[in-house]
Amino acid sequence: MPEYDCQTCGASCVQHGAHDGNAYVYLDRDEARQLRSLGLPVIERAMGSSCLAATPHASGKAACVAFSGEVGTSCGCSIYEDRPGVCRDFEAGSDVCKEARERAGLPV
Repeated sequence: MPEYDCQTCGASCVQHGAHDGNAYVYLDRDEARQLRSLGLPVIERAMGSSCLAATPHASGKAACVAFSGEVGTSCGCSIYEDRPGVCRDFEAGSDVCKEARERAGLPV
């Protein structure tokens, strides 16, 4: 099985499918408060939910505002220690990881 290194991938941090372009990762209330305190934009969604904002990326796709670098090369999360739970739960090499890599045109 190949080894998947998030710092040379970044596929899960960039939206490759349909996306409205302004919100990326769902946050709970504490995460939203913490990320706002770090100066990051948090989008308020319908029914009181919050998301970490997305921003246009050099690839022409929307990317998480905390993503730095380029997909498939050196990249990372600018808030890694404070990243949301959904990002902490993401497993390199999982089916979701492989799907993101495939959508990004990276080897699976």
